[in-house]
Amino acid sequence: MRPKAIILRGTATNCDIETFNSFKYVGAEPELVHINQLLAGERKVLDYDLMAFPGGFSYGDDISAGKIYAVKMSKLSADFGAFIKSKRPVIGICNGFQILVKTGFLPENRANAQVSNACAGAVSKHCVPQTATLYTNDCGHFLAKWVKVKINKKSPCIFTKGLPDEIELPIAHGEGKFIVEDKKVMESITSRELHAMTYAENPNGSMLDIAGITNAAGTCFGLMPHPERNFFAWQHPDRPAAARETEAAGCQFFKNAVDYVR
Repeated sequence: MRPKAIILRGTATNCDIETFNSFKYVGAEPELVHINQLLAGERKVLDYDLMAFPGGFSYGDDISAGKIYAVKMSKLSADFGAFIKSKRPVIGICNGFQILVKTGFLPENRANAQVSNACAGAVSKHCVPQTATLYTNDCGHFLAKWVKVKINKKSPCIFTKGLPDEIELPIAHGEGKFIVEDKKVMESITSRELHAMTYAENPNGSMLDIAGITNAAGTCFGLMPHPERNFFAWQHPDRPAAARETEAAGCQFFKNAVDYVR
């Protein structure tokens, strides 16, 4: 079985090819789909087994990172909500994480888990409430560097299963600071071990060093670091001289998703 993976993109998405190739390598049948194709009805979200929101700078990060894409996506919230509710794997990387947060699908709470039909100030009657955001790095500028992240072994996240306690992944973002205002939201994340990944050394000021969170089912996962950029050992700056097609830590994220569907 080759699970069908929809790799969503928009104007200025720039990690879609790497994400496409990552899923293809581990046995999926990926397809690049522009958000406008969904809005036009040319493609249907529920026809796929896996979903990925790649990194990049969708719509130039105008207003805020991922916001314009989230507004477009809100018109199809019922379909996206049904996809997530059916426990099909969804991963949002960097800009993709920002999109999942700004559509309200992450962090998961009672309202967005049930795909609320209305929310205050919504641009769509299908919109779900946003309970967190990813804000400007504390340093005030874009960061591109390799970081060490810790894997929460208690997390239900299917994407991080089997990974070592600590791995290295690259980051590349200007708005990666994960913040929430409501203490109950953060308590919900930590009490249910939904903070699947944390920074060993916080590069952006994220609350509780959060680098990635999941939903309670473990099937919807958003993270700021880029696993597709440490897919093979030769992609690491400290790679061994003989490194070729040896799989690195990033490969496991994609392999886990495909294995879960199978």
